[in-house]
Amino acid sequence: MALIVNADDFGKSPEVNKAIAECFNKGYINRTTVMVNMPYAEEAFDIAKKNGFIDKVGLHINLTEGRPLSDSIKLNSDFCNMEGVFTAAFYRSTRKRLHMDKESVSDITEEVKAQIDKYLSLGFTLKHIDSHHHVHTNYPVYKSLKILSRYYNFSSIRLSRNLYRGGSLFNRTYKSFINKKFRQICNHTTDYFGSFKDVVDYFATGSDEQIVDSTTNIVNDFCVKHDLEVMVHPMYSKEGVLVDSDIPFEREILLYEVR
Repeated sequence: MALIVNADDFGKSPEVNKAIAECFNKGYINRTTVMVNMPYAEEAFDIAKKNGFIDKVGLHINLTEGRPLSDSIKLNSDFCNMEGVFTAAFYRSTRKRLHMDKESVSDITEEVKAQIDKYLSLGFTLKHIDSHHHVHTNYPVYKSLKILSRYYNFSSIRLSRNLYRGGSLFNRTYKSFINKKFRQICNHTTDYFGSFKDVVDYFATGSDEQIVDSTTNIVNDFCVKHDLEVMVHPMYSKEGVLVDSDIPFEREILLYEVR
């Protein structure tokens, strides 16, 4: 059983690349995922190789930001504007996140394949799959992954968030459904996945002063029996402080021990 702390958005910008490298060097994270359609993906490869974590880089599928690597999706208004730039239009429609026509699924498949091929051509080898804005958990994208999994033999796939309490019946049912589908097309997923805030909300007990100690102990005990992935987004604040979005890593890292 293990705790995986994954830094999303590698390759997005020089600042994010630098922050992720610092997190690896300080032992705050033990995996990252790269956005290969972004301008600094090649720099990300060089940084990973130089800092010794080249085998810990998966693919962060991106259908919502930057420019696509394939052609047909550029003409699909659910994904791109007239300049061929991703707009995330489909992501704002619950209906389209659940169903798209065959042509759109084909466009998705072509783009995801292009991103996988770029990932491999850069020299990355882990073949773990997750995505920007969790788009791979949308059913049309899952359908593309199911097709591509036959050819690429993914090592692991990130689950839809399931480390939470409550939520609507629809969300709980869909997450259970899509996670079952992921486990059918890939040999390995973690048992649970969530953000740092999810970890705190799910495990924290006691007063504010007791939260760090109590949560650390509970998470460590939990990971004896379960695989847990925690998603983080390393960057720098205006003051130059290393943060996960807006939470200082020096505070956050107290709640889990990377193994």
